[in-house]
Amino acid sequence: MLKIVLDIILINVSLILAYLIRFKTFIFLAPATVPVFEQYFRVLIFVTLIWLAIFKLIGLYEDKKNTALIDEVANVFLGVSVATLVLFALLFMYREFWFSRLVIANVWWISLICLTFSRIFLFSLKRLLRSKGIASKNLLILGAGEMGQLLALKVTQDKSLGYRVFGYLDDNPEKQGKEYNGYSVLGGIDKVVETVKNNKIEEVIIASTRISINKVLDVITECERYGVEFKIVPGILELIASRLDVDEIGGVPLLTVSEIQLKGLNAFLKRTTDVSFSFLGILALSPFFLLFALLVKTTSRGPVFFMQERVGLDGKMFKMFKFRSMVQDAEQLFPQLEPLSEAEGYLFKMKDDPRITPLGKFMRRWSIDEYPQLFNVLLGQMSLVGPRPPLPREVKNYSVWHKKRLRVRPGITGLWQVSGRSLLPFEDMVRLDIYYIENWSLWLDLKILLRTALVVFLGSGAY
Repeated sequence: MLKIVLDIILINVSLILAYLIRFKTFIFLAPATVPVFEQYFRVLIFVTLIWLAIFKLIGLYEDKKNTALIDEVANVFLGVSVATLVLFALLFMYREFWFSRLVIANVWWISLICLTFSRIFLFSLKRLLRSKGIASKNLLILGAGEMGQLLALKVTQDKSLGYRVFGYLDDNPEKQGKEYNGYSVLGGIDKVVETVKNNKIEEVIIASTRISINKVLDVITECERYGVEFKIVPGILELIASRLDVDEIGGVPLLTVSEIQLKGLNAFLKRTTDVSFSFLGILALSPFFLLFALLVKTTSRGPVFFMQERVGLDGKMFKMFKFRSMVQDAEQLFPQLEPLSEAEGYLFKMKDDPRITPLGKFMRRWSIDEYPQLFNVLLGQMSLVGPRPPLPREVKNYSVWHKKRLRVRPGITGLWQVSGRSLLPFEDMVRLDIYYIENWSLWLDLKILLRTALVVFLGSGAY
């Protein structure tokens, strides 16, 4: 309701300011006969209602709990632009709708600024209130495995997400009564109803793909019965649901999986974007390339660049460029350190890797060592956004479904980097990569790039 009230006020303020700028500010550009403001004032209610209706259709007033700010701002841009075009259309179709075209043009940029800042204010206010525990929801997590524990960790670390974790339910007898990230496993999945009723649970997240379909349906039914929200962490089959088409043979319904999004024209658009932005990025960052090349060379023995063999599109090998952040003989030391890896699955991650130089720690903290990969993008070996390029030794251990992440060019950044970086288990990283492949769009790439800038700035999960 607060959004609507603010929008009504700001739409009208924008219309009034647009009129004043057109006819009162730049007087030397004003026409011989300046229309009296009453002519505009009479249509303010009509215009406001049209704009609110358009905003509603576009989804600006949908009550989504964790909509990203960038999505909200994008919807504002779309809503204001469509609403402005509607005003132009009305001006063209109905001459009695007497409205200056320059006023409408001014309304576009004024309202865009006003409404964007209002959304930023509301978003910041909501996060502040949630961080204070106001309007937070009691959350029950079904499944105390890696994903369930990761969810509990994330919502505990970031109070602004608006959750208070109550605990886990899990059918694994080995987990019963144990604590993970400070929360207990309270029993089996069959205790959902009892736990929800007795503890005022407001949201349930099914964070395990090992729960049987029948139990999932039971949980959903009970949640609906008691007015409890529920969410499900998708498995691989759910991730490809966006590409399922209904077909039939002899009256028998069949589900057909269509081609991935990154084909044909989409692939051409993505490659064109990669070439353009990587070229501009190399030009803009050239002073930093020279500076850090000099620093790497003068602070430790060895070459400036570290060129490592990685697996790219369709399993093809390529040399990935990085500023050298480790000592010269780092690869020879790997077998001694491999047992000390702190990452799940086939990745090697070590928070206090002794091979990293002091300058290397700084570069990794701010992802500066990754800058040379812009040359890989320009050469067509990588993309700006895509799955992380794996090492050959990692690919040797892949299951068949893991190899789907090799269907597209690897990226400098991707969904896993903006969703936890070094904190994410391998299996969840692969699921994020597959989600990206299945749901690719230029807008998704832009969002990931913007979120990457924020993650790098904060240094979240980097080591």
